[in-house]
Amino acid sequence: MAKQTLSKKNTHIQHTNGKGVQQEQTEVFDDNLLPDASEIAALAVLDPTILEWLKSRAEKEQDFRHQAFNKRSDLIDRNVATENNINILGLCFAFLIIMGGMAFSTYLITLGQVLTGTIFSGLTIVYAAALFIKGRKTETAKQE
Repeated sequence: MAKQTLSKKNTHIQHTNGKGVQQEQTEVFDDNLLPDASEIAALAVLDPTILEWLKSRAEKEQDFRHQAFNKRSDLIDRNVATENNINILGLCFAFLIIMGGMAFSTYLITLGQVLTGTIFSGLTIVYAAALFIKGRKTETAKQE
């Protein structure tokens, strides 16, 4: 592995005055676990055990990177599972609300209030459809 560069650019323009701001941040980091061979040779002259120490440090660094990656993967998996559970719970509650609205509409119709029961039933269906459409648009906006 070699040195890597991470560059971020941000541009913000205000239309009222025609002024703009542009920011650029560049970060260079060394992703090597071990120093160059010439550096190791120079260090070995000073301390003959430096090679074993460097190897152990590289192994510890690699283990840490694997642990960090595994933790990130676990967090993402738990987040996805939680979102799925919330979606299922939302669908269940929506179903219960729709069924409750239909049951109340049926009750109103059996009491002889046909117009009120029909309007309530229609509003329940329209409200549920609007909620599903709004939820779908929110999901689509999140993915973009």
